[in-house]
Amino acid sequence: MSKESDFELLSPFMEDERKNRLIEVLEKRTKGIVLILENFYNTHNLSAVVRSAESFGLQYIYILGQYPEEINPTITVGSEFWVTLKKEKDLDKLIKKLKKEDYLIGATVPSKEGIDPYEYEHKRPIALLFGNERQGLTKKAIKMADIIFSIPHSGFTKSLNVSVSAGIFLYSLMRNQNLRNFPLSQKEKKELLDLWAKRSVPNSQKILKEVKKRGGII
Repeated sequence: MSKESDFELLSPFMEDERKNRLIEVLEKRTKGIVLILENFYNTHNLSAVVRSAESFGLQYIYILGQYPEEINPTITVGSEFWVTLKKEKDLDKLIKKLKKEDYLIGATVPSKEGIDPYEYEHKRPIALLFGNERQGLTKKAIKMADIIFSIPHSGFTKSLNVSVSAGIFLYSLMRNQNLRNFPLSQKEKKELLDLWAKRSVPNSQKILKEVKKRGGII
């Protein structure tokens, strides 16, 4: 049985440009920001947030409570294949886990007292909570947060669509270089590289089965 990784075994079936791109994107992935999406109703909004998160280099998105069973591929344009979506049921358990990993819990709320995300300069990573399109975050989620973030408004409208807000928050926070300096572990990188390779090569499972049968010989 070959000890080569799935990425290595599938490399002959990928163009060099594709292989290099997978590695390049992986090296820029950050755990400096993770998202927690609480009780989303609308598949369009969920899909748009996933697309923005992937574009800004995030890897982990926690989907909490109620959520759409499917995302809209027209909106995600494939971004769902490159991020890690984790479905969670227990808010307390998730927050406890993230705080143990030294995350600040940030709630996104329309409020004059909230901190402008563009001004965040701390070095600790952030778990960013977004509420649903109707009621926003639950009171429990807000109470568990360490920090409240708000987007400044100067017009009559005091709130934005949640997917628009997510894009603004991520753009603003990612300007903080500290949040980019939380790379994935080597174990995480290896697992993702194998997964991404399998998603990049048509019939990858069949190819891997045959290659491994031959001891890694193409």
